[in-house]
Amino acid sequence: MIKQGLWFLLFLFSLSVNATTISVALSSSPSNLSPFFNVDANSQNLNRLIHTSLIDVDENMEPVCRLCESFEERFDNGKQILKFTLKKGVKFWDAKEIKAIDIKRAHELFTDTKEIKSIFRFAFGRIKEVRVLSEYVVELVYEEFKLDNIANLVLFKILKLSRDWKEGRPEVTEIIGAGDYTPSHISELSIKLKALKPSLSDIEFKVVKDETTLALKLINNEIDVSFADISARKFDWLKKRADHLAFYSRPSSNYKYLSPNHENEHLKELNVRKALSHLIEREKIKLFKFKNNITLAKSLFSKDFPAIYQNFSIDEYSPEKAKKLLEEIGYQRDEKGWHKNNRYIELNWISNNNKSTIELVKTMIKSFESFGLKINLTVQEWGTFMKGIKKSNFDLVFAQWVGFTGPEMLEYVFHTKSFPPKGGNRGKYSNSKFDELVDKASIETKKDKRNFYYKKALAIANDDYSYINLWHPNHMLITRKCIDGLKIYPNGSFIGLNKLVSRCGN
Repeated sequence: MIKQGLWFLLFLFSLSVNATTISVALSSSPSNLSPFFNVDANSQNLNRLIHTSLIDVDENMEPVCRLCESFEERFDNGKQILKFTLKKGVKFWDAKEIKAIDIKRAHELFTDTKEIKSIFRFAFGRIKEVRVLSEYVVELVYEEFKLDNIANLVLFKILKLSRDWKEGRPEVTEIIGAGDYTPSHISELSIKLKALKPSLSDIEFKVVKDETTLALKLINNEIDVSFADISARKFDWLKKRADHLAFYSRPSSNYKYLSPNHENEHLKELNVRKALSHLIEREKIKLFKFKNNITLAKSLFSKDFPAIYQNFSIDEYSPEKAKKLLEEIGYQRDEKGWHKNNRYIELNWISNNNKSTIELVKTMIKSFESFGLKINLTVQEWGTFMKGIKKSNFDLVFAQWVGFTGPEMLEYVFHTKSFPPKGGNRGKYSNSKFDELVDKASIETKKDKRNFYYKKALAIANDDYSYINLWHPNHMLITRKCIDGLKIYPNGSFIGLNKLVSRCGN
């Protein structure tokens, strides 16, 4: 076993040096590059390059083969069975070809509960059997149909270990993957990936937390591609001053919203929620705060989800309509504000302490207060803020959802059974007709019929103002003009980075 481990290390260090290294800026360090334990977006995205999975998602947020040539789904006595035909000739880093038996062995590593204890062992534990049908054909047998069974496979990396495993968590250097890159250096502020194909460039991810520092590094050609967070103002400022840079702004699948607490005595009234929506100056925010680098949201799902997207209307800014909506249900205004049955509208809004977030929240609150609503803003550090959200300790909160891959998200955020701590329905929205439709969709195996139920459920949630829709942030990416081949995915995936070509001469 020692010889095998030494051989593996010699293999890594004997790789030929590629002519170019492309530097990519990130805003934060990945928390854990081990595919057994990575939970944050940067870690999972880096592992898309380092490791390979049976499937991933494409530009339309639909599953697409990576390691497989094809896959098909069938059902047998309630069991969901996924059959994969593997690509031939794909090899692990130790030059051994991946075959069906390796899928079975990788599954055993992820579901081991005695030694490794991957955080994904419960999700992949749903796979009750891995059937090796031939050298290149394998079936995953799930005890029951779940909508996220296929989506979760994006995180099921096909890998093995450099030695027999007895105890403890394997180090990243002890994991043999099959991706196009292998990590050659890992530190808090820098991760270097070695390309394993002569046609690819090496990649160095550099953590740049401050956007002013990021701008200077881009101007000075110290960064080739930026995936780092940057404000629309700084993005626009750079765009006017740096002729050697290329700028990309693409709508993302992420979703920003204002969540009302539906148990609040005022916010439980539909007309009150509608009125708040008509008091948000979305177009001005889009133009002046974001320099048009957002897409106004019509629902939780953007156009990147064509199977579920619906062209709902966007509320215009209209204090007149808000006034009419409140008066229709018996509210009156005096010098103290809006009231009904001697109960004045007074709402507690919590916010995290991010500077740009506070600025946006105060902009919306200013419109509410000008209309005569009393808003009490509490700014909290991130940990306290998240605890408050998860316990529904708010009347209003400005928040976002990121990383969701399909309509099953509706159950998590809006179903009555998803009230905290069981799920993400932190605004405590409840509608029995919505629940019934989502329940039907969750067990429907025919995709078209399932999406039919989901679209009807989404229309109900939208009409109920379960959330007050705000916008989908754009992915704002910057590259040097001598970098070609950038492909931008709606979920911010790094998987397209293996198409980059540098003409920069470094």
